[in-house]
Amino acid sequence: MLVSLEAIPRDTESLIAAAETAGHFSRIGLINIPDMLRFSLRSWEACGILENCLSGVSSPAGKRPELMPHLRAIDFDPAEPFPHTGYFRAHGIKRALVITGDPSKNRRVYPTETTALIKRLRLELPELELYAAFDPYRSNIRYELDYLKAKEEAGASGFMSQPFFDLRLLEIYAEYLEGKNVFWGLSPVLSESSRGYWESRNRAVFPRSFRPDLGWNLDFGRQVMRFCEAGRFNLYLMPIKIDLPSYLGGLFQGLS
Repeated sequence: MLVSLEAIPRDTESLIAAAETAGHFSRIGLINIPDMLRFSLRSWEACGILENCLSGVSSPAGKRPELMPHLRAIDFDPAEPFPHTGYFRAHGIKRALVITGDPSKNRRVYPTETTALIKRLRLELPELELYAAFDPYRSNIRYELDYLKAKEEAGASGFMSQPFFDLRLLEIYAEYLEGKNVFWGLSPVLSESSRGYWESRNRAVFPRSFRPDLGWNLDFGRQVMRFCEAGRFNLYLMPIKIDLPSYLGGLFQGLS
């Protein structure tokens, strides 16, 4: 099981701090970096910053954690070559997650579909391992599985999901994605307002047993980790507004 940790590039200091924290946990072999326009650092620039500071950090395979920038498809002109090919190669970026992206009032966007950007990257950066986003709450199971199939046919070699909060729903999707390279999403929710955000914005589903406290989230997280290990899946951690060392320490405690 490969564990990926999301590090939000708010600024250089917090980005490096998250990466250094990840280095204390041998299970973390990948760092995901979202591309969020409200911050000045773009995802690939953050990868360049972290390249040197992670040189001495070891992963389970004896190497430093790899870096995975997120790419917003709507930011790229479908009629033009991918503008960051040289940067990716110069900084040894080997993986990328392609998402659709939300429109911005302050910058131009394009009608570029996720599948179109994946196809272009497959041609222009054939050595790049491409992942596609996976949202279990977007529509219905049949729609999402068909969409994942289209992304796979475009050239995606794996999928990374939005957070799950109910193991039963995860098990349903996992049955259909058995044998695929999937990172199941996990994000702690520690307040009712945070739960409301996920329910209203992402239409997430919480079980009746849910409690917005650290204990419930750690227990659920360990269940998901055991499920991933048994099913040969991977895990994508998205810790938001939480003390990262405490959360990771509690999550990995007692697990072999």
